[in-house]
Amino acid sequence: MPIAEATLSPRIHYVRTGPRGVPPLVFLHAVGLDLTWWGEQIETFSQNFDVIAFDMPGHGLSGKATGAPSFDLLADALHAVLAHAGVGAAHLVGISVGGMIAQRFALRHPGLVRSLTLVATLCTFADPVREALRERARVARTQGMETIAKLSNARWFPPAFRERRPDVLDRATASLLSQDPEFHASMWDMISALDFESEISAITCPTLVVVGAEDPNAPLAAGQRIAALIGGAALQKMEALGHFPPIESPRAFNALLHRFLNGQEEHPR
Repeated sequence: MPIAEATLSPRIHYVRTGPRGVPPLVFLHAVGLDLTWWGEQIETFSQNFDVIAFDMPGHGLSGKATGAPSFDLLADALHAVLAHAGVGAAHLVGISVGGMIAQRFALRHPGLVRSLTLVATLCTFADPVREALRERARVARTQGMETIAKLSNARWFPPAFRERRPDVLDRATASLLSQDPEFHASMWDMISALDFESEISAITCPTLVVVGAEDPNAPLAAGQRIAALIGGAALQKMEALGHFPPIESPRAFNALLHRFLNGQEEHPR
């Protein structure tokens, strides 16, 4: 299935592939990365879904954000992509900060969300974690992206995966080094203020929460909290995986996502 690339103004780059006239499926990437990290999922799901993935402002081929990023601004970017593509309600799959943006979008535009798949993400933080995230912003500003890349690789990927796939670490490093340190720091400032805990019970769409069993960033308790707050949400723990299940074990993740999405299309609410 050919992939069409598009850019809208202000500059947001996105790709679209798969048949038209079927349910749209949108992928939202993690901080410091870009849409290409969904490559395995784009290839697989474009057989049955109208697949869209985009580079968030300040990432990949998209332009810089105007002012400091916010969850509202990034949700607006997603809304602009959907409008530009001319699609209606979509299945959203967001990982890490992408999952946070998906939550915000679902709260603001419930009629545009068919389902949520929230991967390795959270809805709030304890105060000590907030301070650690603000420290990550400080490191980006004072020590630069090389230090951030080392810290991120160590927390994103479990030791066994790092040993087995150094090429993935090299790719992640290259993605991070391409980011402006000040913008990257401002993303961590934004993330450190995350607090949707009192709101997400308003989300009523079918929701799947996916947690990597070895993820120190979004541990099982964080996924359990989201699943408890969103009525009817399902929780799936993926053993031996860290922060990026779609990258570490794409076949298993894709099978899980297929089952969830097919269930929604067969039995829509």
